[in-house]
Amino acid sequence: HRANSKAVVSTQSTGHQEELKYVPLFGVYWHQHGLIFVKKGQNDIERIRKQLQDKKKNNIPMLMVLFPEGTRFNPENTKAIEKSQAYARSMGYPELTKVLTPRVTGTNLFIEELGDHLEKIFDLTIAYESVDGKMVRPDTIEFLDSVKTVHIQCTQREVTKVGEEKGWLYDSFLDKEKALVEFEKTLQLSEPPPPSHIYSWSAFSETLIPVLYTSLLCSPLVFSSRARKLWLQTFLVIPVLQLLAKPFWK
Repeated sequence: HRANSKAVVSTQSTGHQEELKYVPLFGVYWHQHGLIFVKKGQNDIERIRKQLQDKKKNNIPMLMVLFPEGTRFNPENTKAIEKSQAYARSMGYPELTKVLTPRVTGTNLFIEELGDHLEKIFDLTIAYESVDGKMVRPDTIEFLDSVKTVHIQCTQREVTKVGEEKGWLYDSFLDKEKALVEFEKTLQLSEPPPPSHIYSWSAFSETLIPVLYTSLLCSPLVFSSRARKLWLQTFLVIPVLQLLAKPFWK
């Protein structure tokens, strides 16, 4: 739950912040499942490109999930909204008020490297209805406490056609803007055309070994309070170690 709208590139991998790979036990699990760890900034592009090329070279099936905004839309975070609108102006796009302006570099990189390895893009717009019948933009706690209904709109796009359409990503978010403006009034998202094909998840046999391995690693956390305490201490120490080691990173 990072954003109220997202673009999903279909065909078992997701992009996550670099720091998550250091989370004890779960970092190993995420790495096993092919997550791509990214840092913010242009200097990480070549490393991401290499990870994508490796997956394509090994013909690894993927459900690639992208968040083009980079963070969730928070009406109270005026700094992020102003920065998003300034970026829109610099690109010659109208300013958005219900979503953040998508950053095209990362999305274009994924499509450029994986275009002929993917088939469809499932473009999701998500809206949240509160228990008192209003549109809300909840954080995690608010989501658990005050959200009554989650509304999801899914639009299917052809990867080959997207590659030929300059500005398609911004147009997608312009559609999201219009849909969320209407949702705020009616609490309804319009229904797009149904998908032409429903894709199955990875075969059970492909994920059984990683699931069993990770379950075995995590079992002490379930049965031992001492193990949970040790895990939490390790988790809290990692950011400090990262900070100390940062001057030595290239």
